[in-house]
Amino acid sequence: MAAIIAVRPAMKTRPFLSVAGTAAFTITALALAAPWAHAAAPVGLASAKDSLSGTVGLEEADAALRGLFDGGLQFKGLSSSYDRLRELREVLGIGGGRGILPFTFNVSGAGAVTAQNAGLEGFVYAEEKLSSQHGSANLRHHLKDYAGYLEALLSPVSWAGDARQDIKDIMSSEAGDEQKYDRLVAYTRDYTEGLRSQVASLDKARWIKEARVYEIFPRAFNLAGKRAASGSPPGQGGPFFADFGAADLRDIKAQGFDTVWVMGIFPIGERNRSGTGGGSPYSIKDHEGIHPDLGTEDDFRGFIRRAHGEGLKVIIDFVPNHTSMDSKMLTAHPDYFIHKRAEGTSRPRGYFDHTDSATGDKYWIAHGGYESFGSIDFWIDTAQVNYASVGLRAEMTSVVLGWVRRFGVDGFRVDMAYLDLNANFSRAWRVSMPRREFMEQLITSVKSAYPGTGFMAEAYDGWDSLSWCGFDLIYSKNNMGRAGGHHGWYDAVQSRDPGWIREALKRAEFLQWQTGGSAGLDFIGNHDEASPRRSFGAWERGAAALTMLMPGSLLFYGSQEIGFDKPIPSEPKSLPFGVPVQVDWRGGDQGLAAFYRDVFRKAGRLRERLPSASMKTLEPRGDLGWAGYALVAEGSKKAGALVLSNPTDRTVQVQARDARLGVDWSGTIEPLGWKVVELD
Repeated sequence: MAAIIAVRPAMKTRPFLSVAGTAAFTITALALAAPWAHAAAPVGLASAKDSLSGTVGLEEADAALRGLFDGGLQFKGLSSSYDRLRELREVLGIGGGRGILPFTFNVSGAGAVTAQNAGLEGFVYAEEKLSSQHGSANLRHHLKDYAGYLEALLSPVSWAGDARQDIKDIMSSEAGDEQKYDRLVAYTRDYTEGLRSQVASLDKARWIKEARVYEIFPRAFNLAGKRAASGSPPGQGGPFFADFGAADLRDIKAQGFDTVWVMGIFPIGERNRSGTGGGSPYSIKDHEGIHPDLGTEDDFRGFIRRAHGEGLKVIIDFVPNHTSMDSKMLTAHPDYFIHKRAEGTSRPRGYFDHTDSATGDKYWIAHGGYESFGSIDFWIDTAQVNYASVGLRAEMTSVVLGWVRRFGVDGFRVDMAYLDLNANFSRAWRVSMPRREFMEQLITSVKSAYPGTGFMAEAYDGWDSLSWCGFDLIYSKNNMGRAGGHHGWYDAVQSRDPGWIREALKRAEFLQWQTGGSAGLDFIGNHDEASPRRSFGAWERGAAALTMLMPGSLLFYGSQEIGFDKPIPSEPKSLPFGVPVQVDWRGGDQGLAAFYRDVFRKAGRLRERLPSASMKTLEPRGDLGWAGYALVAEGSKKAGALVLSNPTDRTVQVQARDARLGVDWSGTIEPLGWKVVELD
């Protein structure tokens, strides 16, 4: 659906937790249920206590800790691997299940800095960077605050009992504050790495956090035209899913993608259908069916089987917020929808008439809606489901489970996911909600049965709540007001502001590193946005290179690679829903097509040369008009390549220096240009 920026919901709070030492952090809690069981204590931590709490040197203490985390950390009493994973994520990246805010560091002489996420990973990541920049001496006054924060994070889980005792032993030892600080930080870093290794072994859906996603709009994709333009054989013909062959999938994989998102595969409602192009793919008549124009269920199974055979994952939409006005679900269960009894002649704004075919009862059903500056706006070809209904929640969970069970779908892009968070939904529709978040209930149910299933949220607000619910990926489009901040990638790059882009790079760098919370999905185009050409103008190539050469997840809209763009006044999309449109693969911008082929090649070469690379944001010296990052291969401490860009209208002088990464490069970049520097 379109990007709608919602007003940030108010949080329900509990009293602040009082912590000894300076008031460096506070704790607030959403009214969320924690339905998973606690585990028994992990095996082995106690054996390192003596080393860590005495006067032994840091080298010996570090060695003792590393010995504990070889993949053998054990959890007892949890019902499934996903239960274990969920508790690990709570401690590492979300805040212990109690809504703990990210730690705020008061750096002597430099002011306050808040960690990017709650949990151990946000804490460790920020402390290490601040110590490197300002020296640990300027942070040691936080010693007691650290201990209090760690206790708050670890106390909800029973398996962290030994670690909590180790921290108490460090704090009660006779060592001076400087030694205590160093030991506590070293212990916390190693303990965090141990938990991260557990996440790596348990999280079967990690693939989606690094997925390179190619989005296809089947109705407009024009597979026959694409084959003809590339000189490929014509294929067997027939409906889309039957015709889409292994060779077509190999072409997508050759561009560097490992995941295909087929958008708009469901039957579309006819009542109040918009435009002449076949209707909006998000006005869904049957959430469990395949659009007949695209093939049969067996055709779709064959498509997924061929994709898997080529090493590609397949994701589809899950549209939880609404159905079409004539959907199977509305016909069977009008009580699952926001409704009023039809009384009198004054139908409320945003509602439509519906008659229950079983009883003859007449209702007014709300159109699918969203908050917009204090009121509700509506998609007038849809019907709004009601997440206050326990029956509706069970039905939607069954729908998603069915797609995995029946077809082997690998993951879901969840449309407008933040609208159906309890706080947002309750405020918008004035209903009392069950205590449990539906999105958490859904993801827990699916991942408990199919642990490798990935979940991607289309969202423009509610990052922390969605991360708590278990989403693997969240759209990184816009800035969000949250503790620790969030600089969205799309808006930052579109702004052409080098400082904003650097902040978005820093956020992307952290989100790619952390494992406990959701990662960010970066893009410069998708089916909702105007084409990159219109959004970025002459800066499209620099923006695309900066985006596509980053590690981590990427979303790319099929036809973007040739610059195809056929908007209409009412829809700025490159492939509008309201009129018939087919991608002309022989058209577009041939110069732009050559650029994308070059970037695909460069990205492939960098991934091959620098396997499992991480990125490090580069800080400019002198001229501030550029932005970029270093790529560091897994296991290496030195950069293997630099990706640099100039979003301004003037030539910039680049000085990229970072001794820790072995980077010392100077040069110029032309206006709106970009450059890849491969290092020895």
